[in-house]
Amino acid sequence: MRIIRERNISGFEEKYIEIIEKNYNEFKDNLGKLIAIPSVVDEAEGNMPFGKNVDNALNFVLNMAEKDGFIIKNVDKYGGHIDFPTSRPINESEPADEEEIVAVVGHLDVVPAGDIENWNTDPFSMVERDGKFFGRGVLDDKGPLLASYYAVKALKEAGFSPGKTIRLILGCDEETEWKGMKYYMETEQPNVVSGFSPDADFPAIHAEKGCTEFLVERKISGESEGGRIITKMTGGTVTNAVADKATANLKFSGSPDECDAAWEKISSLSKSFKPRVTLPEEFNNPEDLITLEKMPEINTVCLTSHGISAHGSRPDLGLNAISVMMDFLGQLDLPEGPSREIVDFYNDHLGYTFNGENMGIAFSDEPSGKLSLNVGLVDIDQDKAGFTLDIRYPVTMDLDDVYDGIRATVVPEGYRVKCVNHMAPLYKPVDDPLIVTLMNAYKEFTGDEKSKPIVIGGGTYARAVPNTVAFGPVMPGREDICHQPNEYIFAEDLYMSIKIFAKALYELAK
Repeated sequence: MRIIRERNISGFEEKYIEIIEKNYNEFKDNLGKLIAIPSVVDEAEGNMPFGKNVDNALNFVLNMAEKDGFIIKNVDKYGGHIDFPTSRPINESEPADEEEIVAVVGHLDVVPAGDIENWNTDPFSMVERDGKFFGRGVLDDKGPLLASYYAVKALKEAGFSPGKTIRLILGCDEETEWKGMKYYMETEQPNVVSGFSPDADFPAIHAEKGCTEFLVERKISGESEGGRIITKMTGGTVTNAVADKATANLKFSGSPDECDAAWEKISSLSKSFKPRVTLPEEFNNPEDLITLEKMPEINTVCLTSHGISAHGSRPDLGLNAISVMMDFLGQLDLPEGPSREIVDFYNDHLGYTFNGENMGIAFSDEPSGKLSLNVGLVDIDQDKAGFTLDIRYPVTMDLDDVYDGIRATVVPEGYRVKCVNHMAPLYKPVDDPLIVTLMNAYKEFTGDEKSKPIVIGGGTYARAVPNTVAFGPVMPGREDICHQPNEYIFAEDLYMSIKIFAKALYELAK
């Protein structure tokens, strides 16, 4: 494991570490069972607001905890919690809602697997290979959440008597709209005095950039049938992930000979296509980028572009299939009209850029660095064209700065702008007591005295639960592949995180 130096540990610490080791195979078995539940948020089904699979994941964890002797609560299937209650004597004059809680806040939903062809294993069947666990959710966030649970379980079995209640709060729609966490917090109103969300990086997160989604949209009317036009285009699965696939229906008109010539030109370009960006190794062959087929509808071809998914906060780690498609269409020399205007707009203002430099929002600050921009979704038909942007902006900026910059750029070109989701930045000084406690727990088990608290572009449940920050599980120097195909985490890192979480919770709750 990644222990760098020998440590002097207490007898109690030695005891809970032995229990973590004893329970490790059980941990792996339960993680495999949890990964096997494809808990992607779906349409509400009966009394299950996020669909059957998310509900199954919630029930699995709550049932597991109940069997282990914890106090559990299912909050109307919007979320739930697992309590290791305080041993502090209860003062009958103290209001019940003033119970001090140390919270671990995680989520059971996952992003879609995306294009299965990009996976080397079944995304919903956990595989341990080459020292890594593979599967959708092993990193984000089922693996870290279950690691937190086994940290609490080890403290309980070791005989810890917490001075504050330790509560694992289980979220169900973190990858979408956070309705479940909002419902949970409004219903339960927990008095959280400290805690963390195990949904980011080590050593500790002291700031999260502002997160916002904008819909940039324009109407289409009166497009000529001459030449080649886009009749439909879709791409992406969720806003907060880099799109790994996009499709576009392209219709062309003219005589049969002209249509055949158009088909040949498109087919030829797809084989010789040279995108205006350096490609990852996976796409050394340009024929891997664009595929096409003739459609039953007369004179219509369906184009499919391929990319590489990544977390929306790190679009530079992926290859956006929407950008690939627009790049290709831009090289087709479409006739004058709305289709060409839309393609030109995209390539001029979005394209393969990541920091909003062509959208009037190339903001940066000292604490958190550059703004990031990801085009998560595209939806074009014969009436409208819309792009949904996932933007992570610096902690010293506010939403109006971003809105004003985008609006000034796109409104003159006939687009309207609408903010569809927003979370303000989260910031704590590096000397905040919570950050110091978490850093010390990390240092104790890794011996890493060099790494400092960091800023991330991702948005975690720490924004929804007061007095918490993000903490783990990605170790410094490790690749972060949240939302990507072949999602994995090093087994030794996940094992180490159980020990770090246990130490942190012990210090926060004693």
